[in-house]
Amino acid sequence: MVLPRSLTLRVTLVFTLIVALAASALGIYLYRAFVDEIVRRDDIQLLGKLRQVQVLLGRPGAAELLRTQADVFRDTMSGQENSLVRILAADGRLLADINALGEDYPVPPSAGAAPGTAAIVTWSTRRGEPGRVVAGSARLGAGEMTTAVTVVVARAYAERSAMFAGYRRQIAGAAAVSALLAAILAALMLRRGLLPLRGMAAHAALVRPGTLAHRLDAAGAPSELQPLAEAINAMLDRLQAGYARLSGFSADLAHEFRTPVANLLGQSQVMLAQARSVADYEALTASNIEELERLARMIDSMLFLARAEQDEVKLQRRPLAALDELRKVADFYDGMAQERALALACTGGGTVLADPALLRRALANLLSNAVRHADEGSTIVLHAEERGGRTALSVSNVGPAVAAPHLAHLFDRFYRADSARSEAEGSTGLGLSIVSAIMALHGGESGVAADGARITFTLRFPAI
Repeated sequence: MVLPRSLTLRVTLVFTLIVALAASALGIYLYRAFVDEIVRRDDIQLLGKLRQVQVLLGRPGAAELLRTQADVFRDTMSGQENSLVRILAADGRLLADINALGEDYPVPPSAGAAPGTAAIVTWSTRRGEPGRVVAGSARLGAGEMTTAVTVVVARAYAERSAMFAGYRRQIAGAAAVSALLAAILAALMLRRGLLPLRGMAAHAALVRPGTLAHRLDAAGAPSELQPLAEAINAMLDRLQAGYARLSGFSADLAHEFRTPVANLLGQSQVMLAQARSVADYEALTASNIEELERLARMIDSMLFLARAEQDEVKLQRRPLAALDELRKVADFYDGMAQERALALACTGGGTVLADPALLRRALANLLSNAVRHADEGSTIVLHAEERGGRTALSVSNVGPAVAAPHLAHLFDRFYRADSARSEAEGSTGLGLSIVSAIMALHGGESGVAADGARITFTLRFPAI
């Protein structure tokens, strides 16, 4: 069975079915209780009729009355038109048969002078109507001249069958009406109960880039819908934050691309404005190549960040000696450091669980940044420390002071703390953002702290 897709219709159908089944079960129970009670009362009445006949037979002159006016034994009972009386002698001879209906009913064994309901036997008329019959012993006549007889009293219950049939129709009708009312009430209640959901749907339909600040009223929603409202509000928070980052990133990207493109166009247009020497053209080509390389690095960094945010970067983690990794990166940048009379010192120890290539890229970005901005003749310290199962790698240098308000934003894309850092040769403005993305992939965190002129970038990796 395929249920309809409408939630209102589904719940209405299920609720209607439950009410119909409950009403039917209750009706059947009441019907059975009613039938049992009526049958019990009829059986008691039938035994009372038997007792009446037994008493009449024991009076003086009963034998003569039985021969001349046998109908008297039936007429003394209520419902006489459906009452059947048969009196048998001890040897089985039929003494009287009062049977206005002409029915052939069975003669059960005599249950004595005072039979109970257990002695009553069921029978059916020619038209299939139910009947009950009981037999008991009696004494015909009074005094010493009495004769033992068997009294059989029966009754057909045609009117009772009609009453039961009508009662069954009433129960079926009541169950049907109850189910119909349940369906109507369920539909109305569901329609009213789902109003908050319709409100959520209407709100979701209005969500656009310019309306992301709107939120659902979670406090005013029903308790069952509060988790949904809170989840939608949290989703809108993430969408708004993501959209804001995307808008800012797009603006920064346009700004960053505009500068090298403008340089390429300006230099080329000036060079082509008049005839130049071969040396001039070579210098222009070298300058253009430099700008194009900067653009290529920027595009490569952007692609890495995009892949990292989409969890498309697959990590190949393995335990690494932290001090060895610091030395490898320091050896690579040793030549650049010597050009600015900088010393590189690697200290500490410990083991870090990381992807080797990504770890070296993060450290290279930090060290490259330190080499560009450290004061000439100073020492850049690369330190590894293991504490509480976690490993921290840091790169520290002395250079131009960075104001405290800028520290929290240094890992943002294209963030500029000052003009000296923004114009650094070879910088794309994405190096620290890549460091933050690499740490997020490893489940770790990146941080920065400043103590006067000394600034320290730290990478904290989770426990192995």
